[in-house]
Amino acid sequence: MTASGTPAAGSASVPHLDVDPFDMTFFADPYPTHERLREAGPVVYLDKWNVYGVARYAEVHAVLNDPATFCSSRGVGLSDFKKETPWRPPSLILEADPPAHTRTRAVLSKVLSPTVMKQVRDRFAAAAEERVDALLDKRSFDAITDLAEAYPLSIFPDALGLKAEGREHLIPYASVVFNAFGPPNELRQQAIARSAPHQAYVAEQCQRDKLAPGGFGACIHAQVDEGAITATEAPLLVRSLLSAGLDTTVNGIGAAVYCLARFPDQWQRLRDDHSLARNAFEEAVRFESPVQTFFRTTTRRSARARRC
Repeated sequence: MTASGTPAAGSASVPHLDVDPFDMTFFADPYPTHERLREAGPVVYLDKWNVYGVARYAEVHAVLNDPATFCSSRGVGLSDFKKETPWRPPSLILEADPPAHTRTRAVLSKVLSPTVMKQVRDRFAAAAEERVDALLDKRSFDAITDLAEAYPLSIFPDALGLKAEGREHLIPYASVVFNAFGPPNELRQQAIARSAPHQAYVAEQCQRDKLAPGGFGACIHAQVDEGAITATEAPLLVRSLLSAGLDTTVNGIGAAVYCLARFPDQWQRLRDDHSLARNAFEEAVRFESPVQTFFRTTTRRSARARRC
C-alpha cells in the first residue's frame, strides 16, 4: 500500500469492492455481504475506506497468527496509530505485539489463574441464579437491559474492586470502545464526542488507591511491586480487564439470547443437552459481531490486522 493509502502498483489483481461493513444497513443483514467478500477472493480492497480486508477463514487465521507481518500496535480498527493519535491510551493487551503483549498478558494470566477463578466461580454462579430467578418471576423482560447488561454489572465491577458510585458510566464507556474501532462515521464521531465523562470515570477508577483490596484490580497493581509491570502500565491493564469483562460479556449474553430465540430448534437441543452450553455461547459470540472477525479477534488474543 502506498503512503496515501491507495493500493500500490502490482495489486491490480486484488478485487475492489464498494461495500461498507460499517454502514448501518450492513448490520441489519451482514451475511450477503460476507458471502460477497469471501467469493471475491482471498484478499479484497474496500474502496470506501481505502483498506485491504480478508474474509475467508484461512486468511483470517493466517493474519491473526502472524505478528511478525501483521501488527496490533498500530491499532486493531481502521485508525492507524502511526498516522493519528489514538482516542485513548492504547490497550497493553489488544493493541500490542509480542514481546510487549506477551509480558502484559502473563500478568493477567496470573491474576486470572484457574485457582483464582475457581475461588470466585461460586459467587458468579450465585449471582447468575439470583438474576434468572428474578426474571422468571417477572415472566417478561428485556433481554439486553434486564439480563445481558444487568448480570455483568451485578458481579464483575465488585470482583474488579470498583466502588459503587459512578457505575452508570460503564455501559456507555463500553459502547465507545466498540464504536471507536470503526471509521470516522457518525457512530464513531458521536460516541467519542460524548465520551469525556465516561473516560474520566474509568481512568480514575483504575488507579490503585480507588480499587478495593483483594479485587482483580488490586492484584494487577500488586504486580508492580513484583516488578512485572510499571506503575504506569497497571491502570491500563485494569482498564483492559474492565472492558473485556463487561462489553464482551454483555454482547455475548445478548447475542446468545437472540440466537436461541431466533433458532428454536437449537434452543431445544440445548435444553435437551446442557453440555452444549459452552459451545452455544461461543457460537453466539461469533454471531453477535461478524464485522469483528473481519478486522480483529477477541481480547484473549492480540489482533493483528495491520501490516507492520
